[in-house]
Amino acid sequence: MRTGKEYLAALNDGRTVWVGDELVGNVATHPTTRAYARRLADFYDLHHRPDLQDVMTFVDEEGVRRSMTWFQHRSKDDLRRKRRYMETVLRELGAGAVPRTPDVNNYVLLTYVDDPEPWSSQSVGTDGRDLTEGIVDFWNVVREGDLNTTPAFVDPQTDRSRDSAQAESPALQVVGTSDEGITVRGVKAISTGAAFGDWIHIGVFYRPGILPAQIIFGAVKPSTPGVTIICRESDVRDGEDVEHPLASQGDELDSVIVFEDVLIPWDRVFHIGNPKHTSLYPQRVFDWLHYQALVRQMVRAELMLGLALLITEHIGTYQLPPVQTRIARFAGFHQTLKAHVIASEDEGFTTPGGLYKPNVLMFDFGRAYYLENIAGMVHEVIDLAGRASLIFPTEGQWQRPELRPWLEALQTGPVGRPHDRLKISRVIRDLFLSGWGDRISTFENFNGTPLLAIRTLTMKRAELSPSGGMADLARKVCGIEGVDEREQTAYTAQADYARRQDAS
Repeated sequence: MRTGKEYLAALNDGRTVWVGDELVGNVATHPTTRAYARRLADFYDLHHRPDLQDVMTFVDEEGVRRSMTWFQHRSKDDLRRKRRYMETVLRELGAGAVPRTPDVNNYVLLTYVDDPEPWSSQSVGTDGRDLTEGIVDFWNVVREGDLNTTPAFVDPQTDRSRDSAQAESPALQVVGTSDEGITVRGVKAISTGAAFGDWIHIGVFYRPGILPAQIIFGAVKPSTPGVTIICRESDVRDGEDVEHPLASQGDELDSVIVFEDVLIPWDRVFHIGNPKHTSLYPQRVFDWLHYQALVRQMVRAELMLGLALLITEHIGTYQLPPVQTRIARFAGFHQTLKAHVIASEDEGFTTPGGLYKPNVLMFDFGRAYYLENIAGMVHEVIDLAGRASLIFPTEGQWQRPELRPWLEALQTGPVGRPHDRLKISRVIRDLFLSGWGDRISTFENFNGTPLLAIRTLTMKRAELSPSGGMADLARKVCGIEGVDEREQTAYTAQADYARRQDAS
């Protein structure tokens, strides 16, 4: 298994990375990027801790001990073991302060290796090449190296009032093919953490008017000639571990990636050229990531409940019935998310490749519940904390002998040490009252699919049409005859390879 030191050394490979107005030479050492690189190094080092060995690692069928990143769960108990691993990573790394760790990024590769054949057979423009060999080989390469593959799927925004605008977009597209591979040119508009990856995992989401040439799934290294990673301005508070305990852990640095005539060898091309395939199948790629997202949101809800309990205890309002009633909302928020996680696992199903997959409806509607309620919960935390979330001394002020007696008196409550209240306040500020925290919040709102898309895509993928099985009970009660099975609904008309990914 890889160590953190090995990961950091691999980042110094000559990749072209801009952060704000600066061209970064080495993301492992530059002040705007080194904190996040170190957190990912911490992720790798967690796997070498003896006390976490049973949770963080497994022994594969060949007798090799590997990171649980690569564990393929084939039963309900296996899936729960994977979830315990993901929870441990989240808890050890700031309860989601580092949302896209390598295990999360690599999770999306399961869809390819679970059922690789359709990705090859449904491709257009490969001259009959078998892409499945490259798909399996890529999985083996990243598994053996314990590498980090960062997704880049989102295309530029276009004029949505007309479908023809997609063809005019600077979105990444194939501009040439040869015996070596495909040559691509254009941009991917959003990629989270690409500056810190070993590979960039290229994909696409279907949009009306998308061109066959814009349908590309594959992988390139960040150091590939012609690849430029352009990151937004950093919100990291590097070197401020005491004052900003979470914001100092780094910034994922969402980025735009420019590809200037980049060659992708055929063995790193997973699918090209078929808009229909893209409209039906690749949203399933992110099912695994979205299940992890719900687990992350459950852990975040637990943190929020704990913060509400601690800060009200410190300021002496915890025993007030109205306050306890408000805190009960946090308990309900956490327990509801936990229920979605458990239910999705309990009602899972087996995929075409034999993986045990959590129920999509359960975890997607769990994510929807989180997005519907999180803004109100954040407001509750801040309101319960009151001035404690905003007005508190710096560590430097606290250490000054002429100020300390006055500041201690201001931070003294019925329980706890005065300095502990500062620690609680700093976490609340970082999460809910800072630019860094706002970025985390925005990430959760638009991670893969925002609220409207969750609902829309769920209705397209589950048999919730009026003629589907979910209306059978209502038809029976109403005395209405069943639908002729020969009649096709929008769901049953989907390609078999897409429907198999949803079937319980």
